[in-house]
Amino acid sequence: MPWFQALILPTMRSMPRPAKTPSLRAIFAKNVRYARIHAGYSQENFALAAGLDRTLVSSVERGVRNATLDNVERISNFLKIPGHEMLDPGLADLRGFDVTLIRAPRSQRPYTPARKSRRG
Repeated sequence: MPWFQALILPTMRSMPRPAKTPSLRAIFAKNVRYARIHAGYSQENFALAAGLDRTLVSSVERGVRNATLDNVERISNFLKIPGHEMLDPGLADLRGFDVTLIRAPRSQRPYTPARKSRRG
């Protein structure tokens, strides 16, 4: 090992690493989920009302799939949140979303489920 590497390597190892910032895709995914839940939509109902496929909404919310600008515009217009705010990491605080909610409230069933009879 050359003499200059012996001087540089120990100091580089002890330097703190910069904090990893989340990608815009991850920020957008989190904000879409918070906004959808706050609006009271399930993924399926949200996708249907916004004119998107349910699997696209699921993939975007998980950060697996990139959303096109057209889809970003559809989502933000439907949620009535400007597109640039959907990329803000502090959107939940800005809009007062409850980040502890993990799902939209269940809607009531339009029918009464059939009761199973107990036969002995």
